[in-house]
Amino acid sequence: MGAGQSVLDYPWSSVAGGYALPQGKRADWFAGARGLEALGYADTVAGRRRMVEDLDRRVLEEGERSGLVEEPEKRDARTSDLRRGWYWGRQEFGEKLRKMLGKKMKQTKSRAYRRGPERLAHGLDRAEELVAGGLAAAGMDGSELARVAGSDPRKVALAKIVRERTTANLTWVAERLMMGGAANAGHYVRNRPWQAIRKRLPVGLRVYIDDLPK
Repeated sequence: MGAGQSVLDYPWSSVAGGYALPQGKRADWFAGARGLEALGYADTVAGRRRMVEDLDRRVLEEGERSGLVEEPEKRDARTSDLRRGWYWGRQEFGEKLRKMLGKKMKQTKSRAYRRGPERLAHGLDRAEELVAGGLAAAGMDGSELARVAGSDPRKVALAKIVRERTTANLTWVAERLMMGGAANAGHYVRNRPWQAIRKRLPVGLRVYIDDLPK
């Protein structure tokens, strides 16, 4: 994973797809509670969040030994730098994954690949535009942003929009919107239904989001 990312940014791991999820959203065969207990974490929102934060911290401490890749500005934040390791899934999934990666490697001369750094920078610029415009539409300034909880519907709505429409990762989103860490931001983005959030937004922010280009 790249510097500045969270383990939650890689969706095919047993963390994002298993341990970080509430029990009711895990696969029936996934013994998440036992695994968390063995690692010393409670199977609660706080316990799962602490596990993710500890893993993120360990990545930063161990650097390249953990698979951390330098110069994140030169890559698309939604891709993975994984070079070896186990995949989680059936044999059919493994075969599909190898074919996907094979095609990706053959595309290294494509214009989109060569413009990866520019695309990432543009994505972060767009993310900042969305956040700044959304905060203005919601009538929020920096001081209010710092006061309200990470679960505030205005923050969650903007986090969802940024993640869906830009290359900004969860770490960037959490820091910019003051949501208390990538684990918190990921939890709110994944588990809060959009329609329920939308109903609680101020009219100005709701209109701003609805008017964004699809």
